[in-house]
Amino acid sequence: ERRLIKMRNDSGFTLFELMVVLGIMAILASIAVPGFLGWLPKYRMRSAADEVLATLQHAKLRAVRENSIVSVNFNFVNDSYLTFLDNGAGADAGNGIQDAGEATVKNGRMPAGIDLQDATIPPLVPLGPVVQFNPRGFPDASGDIVITNGTISRTINLTLGGSASIN
Repeated sequence: ERRLIKMRNDSGFTLFELMVVLGIMAILASIAVPGFLGWLPKYRMRSAADEVLATLQHAKLRAVRENSIVSVNFNFVNDSYLTFLDNGAGADAGNGIQDAGEATVKNGRMPAGIDLQDATIPPLVPLGPVVQFNPRGFPDASGDIVITNGTISRTINLTLGGSASIN
Protein backbone atom coordinates (compact mmCIF):
# COMPACT_ATOMS: atom_id res chain seq x y z
CA GLU A 1 0.00 0.00 0.00
CA ARG A 2 1.32 3.33 -0.95
CA ARG A 3 0.95 6.24 1.24
CA LEU A 4 0.72 9.58 -0.23
CA ILE A 5 2.42 12.12 1.92
CA LYS A 6 0.99 15.49 1.51
CA MET A 7 3.53 18.29 1.95
CA ARG A 8 2.61 21.82 2.79
CA ASN A 9 4.05 24.54 0.63
CA ASP A 10 5.61 26.91 3.18
CA SER A 11 7.53 29.13 0.80
CA GLY A 12 7.35 32.88 1.41
CA PHE A 13 7.20 35.11 4.46
CA THR A 14 4.47 35.74 6.92
CA LEU A 15 3.23 39.24 7.50
CA PHE A 16 4.78 39.21 10.97
CA GLU A 17 8.23 38.29 9.61
CA LEU A 18 8.00 41.03 7.02
CA MET A 19 7.04 43.63 9.65
CA VAL A 20 9.99 42.61 11.87
CA VAL A 21 12.46 43.02 8.97
CA LEU A 22 10.98 46.40 8.03
CA GLY A 23 11.23 47.54 11.65
CA ILE A 24 14.90 46.57 11.83
CA MET A 25 15.59 48.39 8.54
CA ALA A 26 13.83 51.52 9.85
CA ILE A 27 15.96 51.51 13.01
CA LEU A 28 19.17 51.10 11.00
CA ALA A 29 18.13 53.88 8.61
CA SER A 30 17.40 56.26 11.49
CA ILE A 31 20.94 55.68 12.74
CA ALA A 32 22.65 55.95 9.35
CA VAL A 33 20.86 58.94 7.80
CA PRO A 34 22.12 61.64 10.22
CA GLY A 35 25.69 60.43 9.70
CA PHE A 36 25.24 60.50 5.94
CA LEU A 37 23.73 64.00 6.01
CA GLY A 38 26.70 65.23 8.06
CA TRP A 39 29.10 63.68 5.56
CA LEU A 40 27.43 65.13 2.45
CA PRO A 41 28.60 68.80 2.79
CA LYS A 42 32.19 67.63 3.30
CA TYR A 43 31.94 65.47 0.20
CA ARG A 44 30.54 68.32 -1.90
CA MET A 45 33.28 70.69 -0.67
CA ARG A 46 36.01 68.18 -1.44
CA SER A 47 34.53 67.54 -4.88
CA ALA A 48 34.39 71.27 -5.68
CA ALA A 49 37.99 71.79 -4.52
CA ASP A 50 39.09 68.83 -6.66
CA GLU A 51 37.31 70.37 -9.65
CA VAL A 52 39.09 73.73 -9.26
CA LEU A 53 42.43 71.94 -8.86
CA ALA A 54 41.78 69.82 -11.96
CA THR A 55 40.83 72.94 -13.92
CA LEU A 56 44.14 74.63 -13.06
CA GLN A 57 46.12 71.50 -13.92
CA HIS A 58 44.26 71.07 -17.20
CA ALA A 59 44.87 74.72 -18.14
CA LYS A 60 48.60 74.25 -17.51
CA LEU A 61 48.76 71.17 -19.72
CA ARG A 62 46.66 72.79 -22.43
CA ALA A 63 48.97 75.84 -22.51
CA VAL A 64 51.96 73.58 -23.14
CA ARG A 65 50.13 71.46 -25.71
CA GLU A 66 48.79 74.44 -27.65
CA ASN A 67 52.01 76.46 -27.21
CA SER A 68 49.80 79.38 -26.23
CA ILE A 69 48.58 81.34 -23.24
CA VAL A 70 45.64 79.75 -21.44
CA SER A 71 43.64 81.91 -19.01
CA VAL A 72 41.45 80.78 -16.14
CA ASN A 73 39.04 83.52 -15.07
CA PHE A 74 37.30 83.12 -11.70
CA ASN A 75 34.00 84.97 -11.33
CA PHE A 76 33.10 85.61 -7.68
CA VAL A 77 29.73 87.11 -8.60
CA ASN A 78 28.46 83.97 -10.37
CA ASP A 79 30.67 81.43 -8.53
CA SER A 80 31.95 80.23 -11.87
CA TYR A 81 35.17 79.91 -13.85
CA LEU A 82 36.09 80.06 -17.51
CA THR A 83 39.17 78.54 -19.11
CA PHE A 84 40.08 79.61 -22.65
CA LEU A 85 42.94 79.91 -25.11
CA ASP A 86 44.09 83.50 -24.75
CA ASN A 87 45.99 83.39 -28.03
CA GLY A 88 44.79 86.59 -29.65
CA ALA A 89 42.67 84.86 -32.29
CA GLY A 90 40.20 87.73 -32.06
CA ALA A 91 42.24 90.63 -30.69
CA ASP A 92 44.95 90.76 -28.03
CA ALA A 93 46.86 87.70 -26.86
CA GLY A 94 47.20 87.38 -23.11
CA ASN A 95 44.77 90.15 -22.16
CA GLY A 96 42.82 87.88 -19.75
CA ILE A 97 39.55 88.51 -21.58
CA GLN A 98 38.00 86.00 -23.94
CA ASP A 99 37.89 87.79 -27.27
CA ALA A 100 35.93 86.60 -30.30
CA GLY A 101 37.69 83.65 -31.87
CA GLU A 102 39.46 82.48 -28.70
CA ALA A 103 38.39 78.91 -27.99
CA THR A 104 36.75 77.93 -24.71
CA VAL A 105 38.54 75.08 -22.99
CA LYS A 106 36.17 74.70 -20.04
CA ASN A 107 33.30 76.63 -18.51
CA GLY A 108 32.32 75.55 -15.00
CA ARG A 109 30.25 76.56 -12.00
CA MET A 110 30.54 75.76 -8.31
CA PRO A 111 27.93 73.28 -7.02
CA ALA A 112 24.88 74.66 -5.22
CA GLY A 113 25.78 76.03 -1.80
CA ILE A 114 29.51 76.42 -2.52
CA ASP A 115 30.95 79.87 -3.12
CA LEU A 116 34.18 81.20 -4.54
CA GLN A 117 34.99 83.41 -1.61
CA ASP A 118 38.46 84.89 -1.78
CA ALA A 119 41.72 84.86 -3.67
CA THR A 120 45.20 86.21 -3.19
CA ILE A 121 45.79 85.98 -6.94
CA PRO A 122 45.62 89.49 -8.39
CA PRO A 123 42.52 90.26 -10.47
CA LEU A 124 43.05 91.14 -14.11
CA VAL A 125 39.33 91.60 -14.71
CA PRO A 126 36.75 93.27 -12.42
CA LEU A 127 34.80 90.11 -11.52
CA GLY A 128 37.65 88.12 -10.00
CA PRO A 129 41.18 86.77 -10.34
CA VAL A 130 42.71 85.50 -13.55
CA VAL A 131 45.47 82.93 -13.79
CA GLN A 132 47.35 82.83 -17.07
CA PHE A 133 49.58 79.90 -17.98
CA ASN A 134 52.32 80.62 -20.51
CA PRO A 135 53.35 78.17 -23.26
CA ARG A 136 55.85 76.57 -20.88
CA GLY A 137 53.11 75.87 -18.32
CA PHE A 138 54.08 78.47 -15.74
CA PRO A 139 51.41 80.73 -14.23
CA ASP A 140 51.79 84.50 -14.21
CA ALA A 141 50.94 84.69 -10.50
CA SER A 142 50.89 82.54 -7.41
CA GLY A 143 48.40 82.58 -4.58
CA ASP A 144 45.31 81.01 -3.09
CA ILE A 145 41.72 80.54 -4.15
CA VAL A 146 39.30 79.93 -1.28
CA ILE A 147 35.97 78.16 -1.63
CA THR A 148 33.45 77.78 1.19
CA ASN A 149 30.00 76.45 1.97
CA GLY A 150 29.56 78.71 5.00
CA THR A 151 31.01 76.33 7.58
CA ILE A 152 33.80 74.50 5.74
CA SER A 153 36.49 76.17 3.63
CA ARG A 154 39.12 74.76 1.29
CA THR A 155 42.10 76.62 -0.12
CA ILE A 156 43.60 75.80 -3.50
CA ASN A 157 47.20 76.99 -3.58
CA LEU A 158 49.03 77.73 -6.85
CA THR A 159 52.78 78.27 -6.94
CA LEU A 160 54.88 80.11 -9.53
CA GLY A 161 56.36 76.74 -10.46
CA GLY A 162 52.91 75.71 -11.71
CA SER A 163 52.06 73.18 -9.02
CA ALA A 164 48.69 73.36 -7.32
CA SER A 165 47.41 71.70 -4.16
CA ILE A 166 44.43 71.70 -1.83
CA ASN A 167 44.96 72.75 1.80
